[in-house]
Amino acid sequence: MWWRRSEISGLFWRTLFWLIPMLALWYWARDIVVRVPATWADFAMRAMFSWVEGTQIEGTVQSLLTTIVVPHASGQEALATPEAHILSYCYGLPLLFALFLGAKAKGLWWKLPVGFFALTPFQAWGICFTWLLTLTHATGDTVAMTTRFTAWDNNVIALGYQLGYLLFPAMVPILLWVYLERRTVATIAVEGALSA
Repeated sequence: MWWRRSEISGLFWRTLFWLIPMLALWYWARDIVVRVPATWADFAMRAMFSWVEGTQIEGTVQSLLTTIVVPHASGQEALATPEAHILSYCYGLPLLFALFLGAKAKGLWWKLPVGFFALTPFQAWGICFTWLLTLTHATGDTVAMTTRFTAWDNNVIALGYQLGYLLFPAMVPILLWVYLERRTVATIAVEGALSA
């Protein structure tokens, strides 16, 4: 009957219950949470592109320092320093933690750190592609000459940005939870099949 509490509805309500304090904790610890993906993004951009000098982080905003000269609104020239708001790519972390707590997962002492570090490459992906997308939309031929990005590259960058901003932050935590909580997922699947 519809009024009987199912495993699926229990998981949903417990996860929703835990999501609010996890979001609050995540926001409170935001300056710490962003450090690991910011470091990965810095390393990746330095390794990939010779025109990258490094990054600078203030709070949860990370700027890419480049040698690319772009025209400034004042009529002079300035170095391109695109910014990324790191928390925009890290909201999957409280979702993953809430899923673990909602599922009453065993072994949280290792699953929470593994989840944290497993998400960071995808968060760094979003940061890097935000910078690249900002650069491809910068006006002037200097950017294109320095980066050597073609129209094909610009399309790949736009796709990478969409993945990093829209898909990875929401889907990767769920897929990671499904992988690490296979037994819970199997129980829910069996219950769903039986109730159908």
